[in-house]
Amino acid sequence: MLLFASQLTSTISKRPLGAAAKAVALAVMLWLCAGLPHLVAAEIVSVSADNRRAQAPAIAVTGDGTIHAVWFDKGAVGEADRKGARVGGSRHSHQAFADLYYAQWQPGQPGFSQNIRINPEVGQVWGFSISRPVIDADAEGRIHVVYPGNGVSPETGKSVASSFYTRSTDGGQQFELPIQLNGHPVEDLSALIMGGLSQAQVFSGMAVSDAGTVHTFWLDTRGMSESRRASLYYRRSEDGGGEFQSEVRIQENDQCPCCQVSAIVRGESSVFVSARRVRGDNIRMPAVMRSSDGGTTFGSPLETGGVPWRLDGCPLKLMAMATTPSGIHSLVHNGAEEPPGLLYSQAENMADAFSAPQKIHPDAAISDSPAMAAIGETLLAVWHGKAGGPRRIFYRFSLDGGEHFLPVQELPTGDANVGYPAVAATPDSQFAVAWQADEVIQMMRLKIPLQRMAH
Repeated sequence: MLLFASQLTSTISKRPLGAAAKAVALAVMLWLCAGLPHLVAAEIVSVSADNRRAQAPAIAVTGDGTIHAVWFDKGAVGEADRKGARVGGSRHSHQAFADLYYAQWQPGQPGFSQNIRINPEVGQVWGFSISRPVIDADAEGRIHVVYPGNGVSPETGKSVASSFYTRSTDGGQQFELPIQLNGHPVEDLSALIMGGLSQAQVFSGMAVSDAGTVHTFWLDTRGMSESRRASLYYRRSEDGGGEFQSEVRIQENDQCPCCQVSAIVRGESSVFVSARRVRGDNIRMPAVMRSSDGGTTFGSPLETGGVPWRLDGCPLKLMAMATTPSGIHSLVHNGAEEPPGLLYSQAENMADAFSAPQKIHPDAAISDSPAMAAIGETLLAVWHGKAGGPRRIFYRFSLDGGEHFLPVQELPTGDANVGYPAVAATPDSQFAVAWQADEVIQMMRLKIPLQRMAH
Protein backbone atom coordinates (compact mmCIF):
# COMPACT_ATOMS: atom_id res chain seq x y z
CA MET A 1 0.00 0.00 0.00
CA LEU A 2 2.75 2.47 0.91
CA LEU A 3 4.73 1.61 -2.21
CA PHE A 4 1.62 2.19 -4.30
CA ALA A 5 1.07 5.55 -2.62
CA SER A 6 4.59 6.71 -3.43
CA GLN A 7 4.07 5.75 -7.08
CA LEU A 8 0.63 7.19 -7.64
CA THR A 9 1.75 10.81 -7.30
CA SER A 10 3.31 10.43 -10.74
CA THR A 11 0.18 9.01 -12.35
CA ILE A 12 -0.42 12.19 -14.32
CA SER A 13 2.62 14.41 -13.77
CA LYS A 14 6.16 13.29 -14.57
CA ARG A 15 7.78 16.27 -12.88
CA PRO A 16 10.36 15.81 -10.07
CA LEU A 17 8.99 15.86 -6.57
CA GLY A 18 9.72 19.06 -4.66
CA ALA A 19 9.09 19.65 -0.98
CA ALA A 20 5.42 20.47 -1.51
CA ALA A 21 4.88 17.43 -3.69
CA LYS A 22 6.60 15.18 -1.14
CA ALA A 23 4.24 16.52 1.50
CA VAL A 24 1.33 15.66 -0.76
CA ALA A 25 2.73 12.15 -1.29
CA LEU A 26 2.94 11.65 2.48
CA ALA A 27 -0.60 12.93 2.84
CA VAL A 28 -1.77 10.51 0.19
CA MET A 29 -0.12 7.58 1.99
CA LEU A 30 -1.85 8.45 5.24
CA TRP A 31 -5.12 8.97 3.44
CA LEU A 32 -4.87 5.60 1.72
CA CYS A 33 -4.15 3.89 5.00
CA ALA A 34 -7.22 5.56 6.47
CA GLY A 35 -9.37 4.05 3.73
CA LEU A 36 -10.74 5.52 0.50
CA PRO A 37 -14.48 5.40 1.32
CA HIS A 38 -14.13 8.25 3.83
CA LEU A 39 -14.17 10.81 1.02
CA VAL A 40 -17.96 10.63 0.88
CA ALA A 41 -19.35 13.31 3.18
CA ALA A 42 -23.10 13.08 2.66
CA GLU A 43 -25.87 10.89 1.40
CA ILE A 44 -27.35 11.14 -2.07
CA VAL A 45 -30.39 13.41 -2.37
CA SER A 46 -32.85 13.74 -5.24
CA VAL A 47 -33.05 17.12 -6.96
CA SER A 48 -35.85 16.50 -9.45
CA ALA A 49 -39.21 14.81 -8.95
CA ASP A 50 -39.25 11.06 -9.56
CA ASN A 51 -42.37 11.29 -11.74
CA ARG A 52 -40.67 13.58 -14.27
CA ARG A 53 -38.06 12.86 -16.96
CA ALA A 54 -35.00 14.95 -16.06
CA GLN A 55 -31.76 15.37 -18.02
CA ALA A 56 -28.47 17.32 -18.10
CA PRO A 57 -28.06 19.04 -14.69
CA ALA A 58 -26.10 22.20 -13.97
CA ILE A 59 -25.46 23.63 -10.48
CA ALA A 60 -24.19 26.80 -8.83
CA VAL A 61 -23.74 27.87 -5.21
CA THR A 62 -24.40 31.30 -3.70
CA GLY A 63 -22.44 32.79 -0.82
CA ASP A 64 -25.02 31.73 1.75
CA GLY A 65 -24.40 28.09 0.86
CA THR A 66 -27.61 27.57 -1.12
CA ILE A 67 -27.19 25.10 -3.98
CA HIS A 68 -29.08 26.09 -7.13
CA ALA A 69 -29.81 23.49 -9.82
CA VAL A 70 -31.29 23.60 -13.32
CA TRP A 71 -31.97 20.79 -15.76
CA PHE A 72 -34.00 19.88 -18.84
CA ASP A 73 -37.43 18.39 -18.23
CA LYS A 74 -38.68 16.07 -20.96
CA GLY A 75 -42.17 15.58 -19.52
CA ALA A 76 -43.90 13.11 -17.23
CA VAL A 77 -42.58 9.58 -16.86
CA GLY A 78 -43.96 7.54 -19.74
CA GLU A 79 -44.21 10.47 -22.14
CA ALA A 80 -42.19 10.37 -25.34
CA ASP A 81 -39.84 13.19 -26.28
CA ARG A 82 -41.53 16.05 -28.09
CA LYS A 83 -39.63 16.34 -31.36
CA GLY A 84 -40.15 17.89 -34.76
CA ALA A 85 -41.19 15.82 -37.73
CA ARG A 86 -38.61 13.86 -39.66
CA VAL A 87 -37.12 15.86 -42.49
CA GLY A 88 -36.43 14.39 -45.92
CA GLY A 89 -37.79 10.98 -45.03
CA SER A 90 -34.96 9.21 -43.20
CA ARG A 91 -33.22 12.26 -41.75
CA HIS A 92 -33.86 12.74 -38.03
CA SER A 93 -35.22 15.96 -36.61
CA HIS A 94 -32.92 18.50 -34.97
CA GLN A 95 -35.85 20.05 -33.17
CA ALA A 96 -36.77 19.38 -29.56
CA PHE A 97 -39.36 20.86 -27.22
CA ALA A 98 -38.45 20.59 -23.56
CA ASP A 99 -38.64 22.76 -20.43
CA LEU A 100 -36.05 24.17 -18.06
CA TYR A 101 -36.65 23.35 -14.39
CA TYR A 102 -35.08 24.81 -11.26
CA ALA A 103 -34.79 23.88 -7.57
CA GLN A 104 -32.63 24.98 -4.63
CA TRP A 105 -31.32 23.47 -1.41
CA GLN A 106 -30.90 25.98 1.39
CA PRO A 107 -28.64 25.22 4.36
CA GLY A 108 -30.58 23.57 7.16
CA GLN A 109 -33.31 22.24 4.89
CA PRO A 110 -33.80 18.47 4.47
CA GLY A 111 -33.62 18.59 0.69
CA PHE A 112 -34.36 20.50 -2.47
CA SER A 113 -37.30 22.83 -2.89
CA GLN A 114 -40.29 22.30 -5.15
CA ASN A 115 -39.32 22.19 -8.82
CA ILE A 116 -40.38 25.19 -10.90
CA ARG A 117 -40.34 25.81 -14.65
CA ILE A 118 -38.20 28.75 -15.76
CA ASN A 119 -39.27 29.14 -19.41
CA PRO A 120 -42.56 31.08 -19.62
CA GLU A 121 -44.32 28.75 -22.09
CA VAL A 122 -44.25 24.97 -22.18
CA GLY A 123 -41.90 23.43 -24.74
CA GLN A 124 -39.79 26.50 -25.43
CA VAL A 125 -36.46 24.83 -24.62
CA TRP A 126 -34.25 23.13 -27.20
CA GLY A 127 -33.04 20.53 -24.75
CA PHE A 128 -30.42 17.81 -25.18
CA SER A 129 -27.73 16.34 -22.95
CA ILE A 130 -25.14 17.56 -25.47
CA SER A 131 -26.38 21.18 -25.32
CA ARG A 132 -26.78 21.75 -21.61
CA PRO A 133 -28.08 24.70 -19.61
CA VAL A 134 -25.57 26.79 -17.68
CA ILE A 135 -26.09 28.38 -14.25
CA ASP A 136 -23.81 30.68 -12.27
CA ALA A 137 -24.05 33.15 -9.39
CA ASP A 138 -22.32 36.35 -8.29
CA ALA A 139 -21.35 37.75 -4.91
CA GLU A 140 -24.61 39.71 -4.71
CA GLY A 141 -26.60 36.47 -4.77
CA ARG A 142 -27.97 36.98 -8.26
CA ILE A 143 -28.51 33.74 -10.17
CA HIS A 144 -27.76 33.72 -13.90
CA VAL A 145 -28.96 31.10 -16.39
CA VAL A 146 -28.29 30.56 -20.10
CA TYR A 147 -30.12 27.91 -22.09
CA PRO A 148 -30.99 26.96 -25.71
CA GLY A 149 -34.50 27.74 -26.87
CA ASN A 150 -36.80 27.31 -29.85
CA GLY A 151 -37.91 30.20 -31.98
CA VAL A 152 -38.79 31.55 -35.40
CA SER A 153 -36.65 34.09 -37.21
CA PRO A 154 -38.72 37.18 -38.09
CA GLU A 155 -36.42 37.63 -41.09
CA THR A 156 -37.09 34.26 -42.72
CA GLY A 157 -40.14 32.90 -40.91
CA LYS A 158 -38.24 29.63 -40.41
CA SER A 159 -37.55 27.64 -37.24
CA VAL A 160 -34.34 28.44 -35.42
CA ALA A 161 -32.65 27.55 -32.13
CA SER A 162 -31.32 30.49 -30.09
CA SER A 163 -29.49 31.24 -26.84
CA PHE A 164 -31.51 32.80 -24.02
CA TYR A 165 -30.54 34.43 -20.75
CA THR A 166 -32.54 34.91 -17.57
CA ARG A 167 -31.71 35.79 -13.99
CA SER A 168 -33.14 35.81 -10.50
CA THR A 169 -32.43 38.73 -8.17
CA ASP A 170 -34.35 37.31 -5.20
CA GLY A 171 -32.49 34.09 -4.51
CA GLY A 172 -34.36 31.92 -6.99
CA GLN A 173 -37.91 32.75 -5.91
CA GLN A 174 -38.69 33.98 -9.41
CA PHE A 175 -36.87 34.45 -12.71
CA GLU A 176 -37.16 37.35 -15.11
CA LEU A 177 -38.55 36.97 -18.62
CA PRO A 178 -35.72 35.56 -20.75
CA ILE A 179 -33.96 37.66 -23.37
CA GLN A 180 -32.53 36.35 -26.62
CA LEU A 181 -28.77 36.84 -26.68
CA ASN A 182 -28.12 36.40 -30.39
CA GLY A 183 -29.37 38.52 -33.25
CA HIS A 184 -31.97 37.19 -35.68
CA PRO A 185 -30.49 35.25 -38.62
CA VAL A 186 -31.40 36.58 -42.05
CA GLU A 187 -30.27 33.56 -44.10
CA ASP A 188 -32.26 30.38 -44.60
CA LEU A 189 -29.66 27.63 -44.20
CA SER A 190 -32.16 24.78 -43.99
CA ALA A 191 -30.33 22.87 -46.73
CA LEU A 192 -27.08 22.94 -44.72
CA ILE A 193 -28.41 22.42 -41.20
CA MET A 194 -31.35 20.17 -42.09
CA GLY A 195 -33.44 18.49 -39.42
CA GLY A 196 -36.10 21.21 -39.37
CA LEU A 197 -33.87 24.13 -38.34
CA SER A 198 -32.84 26.96 -40.66
CA GLN A 199 -30.22 28.38 -38.27
CA ALA A 200 -28.76 27.63 -34.82
CA GLN A 201 -27.19 29.97 -32.26
CA VAL A 202 -26.76 27.56 -29.36
CA PHE A 203 -24.27 25.32 -27.50
CA SER A 204 -23.85 28.22 -25.09
CA GLY A 205 -21.35 28.96 -22.34
CA MET A 206 -21.40 31.51 -19.51
CA ALA A 207 -19.12 32.76 -16.75
CA VAL A 208 -19.99 35.35 -14.08
CA SER A 209 -17.56 37.34 -11.97
CA ASP A 210 -18.17 38.05 -8.29
CA ALA A 211 -18.96 41.67 -9.17
CA GLY A 212 -21.68 40.53 -11.57
CA THR A 213 -20.08 40.84 -14.99
CA VAL A 214 -21.87 38.24 -17.10
CA HIS A 215 -19.92 36.78 -20.02
CA THR A 216 -21.97 34.70 -22.50
CA PHE A 217 -20.82 32.76 -25.55
CA TRP A 218 -22.46 30.61 -28.21
CA LEU A 219 -21.78 28.86 -31.50
CA ASP A 220 -23.46 30.58 -34.44
CA THR A 221 -24.31 29.35 -37.94
CA ARG A 222 -24.73 32.81 -39.48
CA GLY A 223 -22.42 32.93 -42.48
CA MET A 224 -21.95 29.15 -42.50
CA SER A 225 -20.69 27.71 -45.80
CA GLU A 226 -20.64 24.20 -47.24
CA SER A 227 -17.83 23.40 -44.81
CA ARG A 228 -20.44 23.48 -42.02
CA ARG A 229 -18.23 25.38 -39.57
CA ALA A 230 -19.66 27.78 -37.04
CA SER A 231 -18.54 31.13 -35.63
CA LEU A 232 -18.04 31.90 -31.94
CA TYR A 233 -20.04 34.86 -30.64
CA TYR A 234 -19.78 36.77 -27.36
CA ARG A 235 -21.95 39.18 -25.40
CA ARG A 236 -21.55 40.56 -21.89
CA SER A 237 -23.35 42.52 -19.21
CA GLU A 238 -21.42 44.67 -16.73
CA ASP A 239 -24.34 45.34 -14.38
CA GLY A 240 -25.34 41.89 -13.18
CA GLY A 241 -27.47 41.00 -16.20
CA GLY A 242 -29.56 44.18 -16.31
CA GLU A 243 -28.36 45.24 -19.75
CA PHE A 244 -26.17 43.50 -22.31
CA GLN A 245 -23.78 45.07 -24.77
CA SER A 246 -23.97 44.27 -28.47
CA GLU A 247 -22.96 40.80 -29.65
CA VAL A 248 -19.43 40.36 -31.03
CA ARG A 249 -18.06 37.64 -33.29
CA ILE A 250 -14.70 36.59 -31.82
CA GLN A 251 -13.95 33.57 -34.05
CA GLU A 252 -15.16 33.35 -37.63
CA ASN A 253 -16.32 30.11 -39.23
CA ASP A 254 -13.62 27.81 -37.90
CA GLN A 255 -15.48 26.20 -34.99
CA CYS A 256 -16.93 22.72 -34.69
CA PRO A 257 -20.66 23.61 -34.70
CA CYS A 258 -21.98 21.20 -32.06
CA CYS A 259 -19.32 20.98 -29.31
CA GLN A 260 -20.65 23.04 -26.42
CA VAL A 261 -18.71 26.13 -25.41
CA SER A 262 -17.54 26.47 -21.81
CA ALA A 263 -16.28 29.56 -19.98
CA ILE A 264 -14.79 30.53 -16.62
CA VAL A 265 -13.47 33.71 -15.01
CA ARG A 266 -10.67 34.49 -12.58
CA GLY A 267 -11.05 37.80 -10.83
CA GLU A 268 -12.55 40.64 -12.83
CA SER A 269 -10.13 40.78 -15.75
CA SER A 270 -9.40 37.20 -16.83
CA VAL A 271 -11.99 35.36 -18.94
CA PHE A 272 -11.35 31.93 -20.48
CA VAL A 273 -13.52 30.36 -23.19
CA SER A 274 -13.10 26.96 -24.82
CA ALA A 275 -14.37 25.63 -28.13
CA ARG A 276 -13.27 23.00 -30.65
CA ARG A 277 -11.46 24.36 -33.69
CA VAL A 278 -11.60 22.74 -37.12
CA ARG A 279 -8.39 22.93 -39.09
CA GLY A 280 -6.82 21.14 -42.04
CA ASP A 281 -8.61 18.02 -43.21
CA ASN A 282 -11.36 18.04 -40.54
CA ILE A 283 -8.98 17.91 -37.60
CA ARG A 284 -11.11 18.91 -34.61
CA MET A 285 -9.03 20.05 -31.66
CA PRO A 286 -10.15 21.67 -28.39
CA ALA A 287 -8.67 25.09 -27.69
CA VAL A 288 -8.89 27.87 -25.10
CA MET A 289 -8.87 31.62 -25.60
CA ARG A 290 -8.14 34.13 -22.86
CA SER A 291 -9.15 37.73 -22.36
CA SER A 292 -7.01 39.62 -19.86
CA ASP A 293 -9.07 42.82 -20.13
CA GLY A 294 -12.49 41.65 -18.99
CA GLY A 295 -13.72 40.55 -22.40
CA THR A 296 -12.73 43.57 -24.49
CA THR A 297 -10.26 41.50 -26.53
CA PHE A 298 -9.39 37.80 -26.73
CA GLY A 299 -6.07 36.20 -27.54
CA SER A 300 -5.42 33.51 -30.12
CA PRO A 301 -6.77 30.00 -29.45
CA LEU A 302 -4.35 27.72 -27.60
CA GLU A 303 -4.91 24.02 -28.25
CA THR A 304 -4.88 21.68 -25.25
CA GLY A 305 -3.12 18.86 -27.10
CA GLY A 306 -3.65 15.17 -27.72
CA VAL A 307 -3.70 12.96 -30.80
CA PRO A 308 -5.19 14.95 -33.72
CA TRP A 309 -8.82 13.86 -34.03
CA ARG A 310 -9.94 13.72 -37.63
CA LEU A 311 -13.70 13.37 -37.88
CA ASP A 312 -16.14 14.07 -40.72
CA GLY A 313 -18.76 15.22 -38.23
CA CYS A 314 -19.09 16.86 -34.85
CA PRO A 315 -17.78 15.05 -31.74
CA LEU A 316 -20.54 16.64 -29.58
CA LYS A 317 -18.09 17.02 -26.67
CA LEU A 318 -17.57 19.92 -24.28
CA MET A 319 -14.42 20.85 -22.40
CA ALA A 320 -14.44 21.29 -18.63
CA MET A 321 -12.24 24.07 -17.24
CA ALA A 322 -11.19 25.33 -13.83
CA THR A 323 -8.71 27.88 -12.54
CA THR A 324 -6.40 27.72 -9.54
CA PRO A 325 -3.84 30.30 -8.41
CA SER A 326 -1.23 28.36 -10.38
CA GLY A 327 -3.00 28.20 -13.73
CA ILE A 328 -5.82 27.09 -16.01
CA HIS A 329 -6.93 23.45 -16.20
CA SER A 330 -8.74 21.58 -18.97
CA LEU A 331 -10.42 18.18 -19.23
CA VAL A 332 -11.83 17.09 -22.59
CA HIS A 333 -12.70 13.93 -24.53
CA ASN A 334 -10.50 12.84 -27.43
CA GLY A 335 -11.88 10.11 -29.66
CA ALA A 336 -8.54 9.63 -31.42
CA GLU A 337 -6.92 8.23 -28.27
CA GLU A 338 -6.79 4.48 -27.73
CA PRO A 339 -9.02 3.84 -25.93
CA PRO A 340 -11.00 7.06 -26.41
CA GLY A 341 -11.20 9.11 -23.24
CA LEU A 342 -10.65 12.28 -21.27
CA LEU A 343 -7.35 14.13 -21.36
CA TYR A 344 -6.22 16.48 -18.60
CA SER A 345 -3.79 19.32 -19.23
CA GLN A 346 -2.86 22.63 -17.63
CA ALA A 347 -1.21 25.91 -18.53
CA GLU A 348 0.38 28.51 -16.30
CA ASN A 349 -1.76 31.56 -17.01
CA MET A 350 -1.80 30.80 -20.75
CA ALA A 351 1.69 32.24 -21.00
CA ASP A 352 3.02 29.35 -23.06
CA ALA A 353 1.49 26.06 -24.16
CA PHE A 354 -0.63 23.57 -22.26
CA SER A 355 1.25 20.72 -20.66
CA ALA A 356 1.39 17.35 -22.39
CA PRO A 357 -2.09 15.90 -21.85
CA GLN A 358 -2.54 12.81 -19.69
CA LYS A 359 -5.45 10.43 -19.36
CA ILE A 360 -7.49 11.12 -16.26
CA HIS A 361 -8.80 7.53 -16.14
CA PRO A 362 -6.23 5.27 -17.83
CA ASP A 363 -8.04 2.02 -16.98
CA ALA A 364 -11.42 3.05 -18.40
CA ALA A 365 -12.76 1.60 -21.64
CA ILE A 366 -14.15 5.07 -22.28
CA SER A 367 -14.46 8.29 -20.27
CA ASP A 368 -16.55 11.32 -21.18
CA SER A 369 -18.74 14.25 -20.03
CA PRO A 370 -16.23 16.03 -17.77
CA ALA A 371 -16.82 18.60 -15.03
CA MET A 372 -14.26 20.41 -12.87
CA ALA A 373 -14.15 22.87 -9.98
CA ALA A 374 -11.46 24.20 -7.66
CA ILE A 375 -11.00 25.58 -4.15
CA GLY A 376 -7.61 27.24 -3.94
CA GLU A 377 -5.11 24.70 -5.29
CA THR A 378 -7.50 21.79 -4.68
CA LEU A 379 -8.94 20.56 -7.96
CA LEU A 380 -11.82 18.11 -8.41
CA ALA A 381 -12.43 16.36 -11.74
CA VAL A 382 -15.66 14.39 -12.28
CA TRP A 383 -16.84 12.42 -15.32
CA HIS A 384 -18.81 9.42 -16.45
CA GLY A 385 -17.14 6.36 -17.88
CA LYS A 386 -17.01 2.59 -18.20
CA ALA A 387 -14.37 0.51 -16.43
CA GLY A 388 -15.31 -3.16 -16.48
CA GLY A 389 -19.03 -2.59 -16.00
CA PRO A 390 -21.90 -0.22 -16.77
CA ARG A 391 -21.41 3.52 -17.02
CA ARG A 392 -20.63 5.08 -13.62
CA ILE A 393 -19.65 8.47 -12.18
CA PHE A 394 -15.93 8.72 -11.34
CA TYR A 395 -13.81 11.45 -9.77
CA ARG A 396 -10.25 12.38 -8.78
CA PHE A 397 -8.83 15.02 -6.47
CA SER A 398 -5.62 16.95 -6.95
CA LEU A 399 -4.39 18.72 -3.83
CA ASP A 400 -1.59 20.66 -5.51
CA GLY A 401 -3.11 22.45 -8.50
CA GLY A 402 -3.01 19.51 -10.91
CA GLU A 403 0.60 18.48 -10.33
CA HIS A 404 -0.53 15.07 -9.04
CA PHE A 405 -3.88 13.36 -8.71
CA LEU A 406 -5.16 10.95 -6.09
CA PRO A 407 -6.56 7.60 -7.30
CA VAL A 408 -9.74 7.30 -9.35
CA GLN A 409 -12.84 6.95 -7.17
CA GLU A 410 -16.43 5.99 -8.00
CA LEU A 411 -19.55 7.62 -6.60
CA PRO A 412 -21.91 5.18 -4.83
CA THR A 413 -24.76 5.67 -7.32
CA GLY A 414 -26.26 2.18 -7.09
CA ASP A 415 -27.73 0.36 -10.08
CA ALA A 416 -29.11 3.37 -11.96
CA ASN A 417 -27.98 4.34 -15.44
CA VAL A 418 -25.92 7.43 -14.57
CA GLY A 419 -24.12 10.19 -16.46
CA TYR A 420 -23.59 13.88 -17.23
CA PRO A 421 -22.16 15.09 -13.91
CA ALA A 422 -21.89 18.72 -12.80
CA VAL A 423 -19.82 20.12 -9.93
CA ALA A 424 -19.56 23.34 -7.92
CA ALA A 425 -17.57 24.47 -4.88
CA THR A 426 -19.41 25.42 -1.69
CA PRO A 427 -18.53 28.14 0.89
CA ASP A 428 -17.68 25.50 3.51
CA SER A 429 -14.86 24.12 1.32
CA GLN A 430 -16.74 21.13 -0.01
CA PHE A 431 -17.89 20.20 -3.49
CA ALA A 432 -21.45 19.58 -4.64
CA VAL A 433 -21.73 16.97 -7.40
CA ALA A 434 -24.94 16.41 -9.38
CA TRP A 435 -25.69 13.87 -12.09
CA GLN A 436 -28.46 12.20 -14.05
CA ALA A 437 -29.56 8.83 -12.63
CA ASP A 438 -31.94 7.17 -15.09
CA GLU A 439 -34.27 10.18 -15.48
CA VAL A 440 -33.85 11.74 -12.04
CA ILE A 441 -31.28 14.38 -11.07
CA GLN A 442 -29.37 13.47 -7.91
CA MET A 443 -26.68 15.17 -5.84
CA MET A 444 -24.21 14.61 -3.03
CA ARG A 445 -21.34 16.45 -1.33
CA LEU A 446 -17.67 15.54 -1.30
CA LYS A 447 -15.12 16.70 1.27
CA ILE A 448 -11.56 17.54 0.40
CA PRO A 449 -9.40 14.58 1.54
CA LEU A 450 -6.90 16.61 3.59
CA GLN A 451 -9.73 18.17 5.55
CA ARG A 452 -10.77 14.67 6.50
CA MET A 453 -7.23 13.81 7.61
CA ALA A 454 -7.00 16.95 9.75
CA HIS A 455 -9.80 15.60 11.91
